[in-house]
Amino acid sequence: MDHAYRSSWPLIVMVLIGLITLSGCAKNTGGVTASSATTATNNSTTAVLTKADQQISQTKIAAARKTLASAANPNAAVKNLATGLKYYQEAEEALENNQLSLAKGYFETLSSYDGTTDASFIAARQKLVKQYQAVKQANGYYNAARDDLSVHDLATAKANIDKLDRVSASHPVIKELQKKALAMKQAIMNYEASQSTSSGSESSTVVSSSSSSSSSDSDSATSSTDSTSSSLSTATSSSDSSTSSSSSSSTLTTSAIIKQFQDAAGVTFASDTEFNITKQTSDYYQITAVYAADESSSSASKTVTDTYRYYPDSGNVTKEDSASGTFE
Repeated sequence: MDHAYRSSWPLIVMVLIGLITLSGCAKNTGGVTASSATTATNNSTTAVLTKADQQISQTKIAAARKTLASAANPNAAVKNLATGLKYYQEAEEALENNQLSLAKGYFETLSSYDGTTDASFIAARQKLVKQYQAVKQANGYYNAARDDLSVHDLATAKANIDKLDRVSASHPVIKELQKKALAMKQAIMNYEASQSTSSGSESSTVVSSSSSSSSSDSDSATSSTDSTSSSLSTATSSSDSSTSSSSSSSTLTTSAIIKQFQDAAGVTFASDTEFNITKQTSDYYQITAVYAADESSSSASKTVTDTYRYYPDSGNVTKEDSASGTFE
């Protein structure tokens, strides 16, 4: 009896060893499976990012966004890059339409975004921001030339057109503004030539009838050179019509103009703000608002000046960007 009991121990030990071995194999197999799945996911994400980077370097932003969206299990790098590209595309579209007032906010968001360190994205963003600055500068010269033309300052208008022509055409909007400005310059030259052969005749004027400022939201900048030349300026004896077109504005008192401007601006000015009309054209009044840097300051310390343009016909108000000199 005792001998039979003892002889069963080796069998029990062997059974236990077998069970332990099988358990270990099962655990190891499970670990390999999980590790393989993680590796596959990482490889898939890396492939998506690599493809998106290639598309970004080619400025195919919409395609890159679709590539990132195709990731089965997007990680933080994919999600953050997708967010950056969304901001990029919003700014890019506003710039393509020359909607500078809208683009300003988009570019502020894009420039301050720090959610990704992706090299392709950062390089593309830097390039787009440089184009934005160049387009703003070009718009500034174009608008200045158009304003000079409206008050018959032909020499200054031509100088601003020449400045615009020297801006590198790094964006299609700049090319279109340069084309329109060239048509303006040709019209000025034609006018001056006609004046040299008609001295003593009834005074003539260059009438600007170009489209609205190219920084406005509706400027599509698509007119052909010939039609732009025709619409921008014509040398005609039209002093009577130009006088009548501005007569309604000239009958307003300064205080009435300032009151209309304040209502249209939608800004709450301090009670001690000083307003001055510094320029008047057939389209707008240029108004400066001078106020104290601190509400508790005396009137002698008023050093802050903002410059606005009030368009009485439309009721629109634009404000000068002190950095670029453009009105938005």
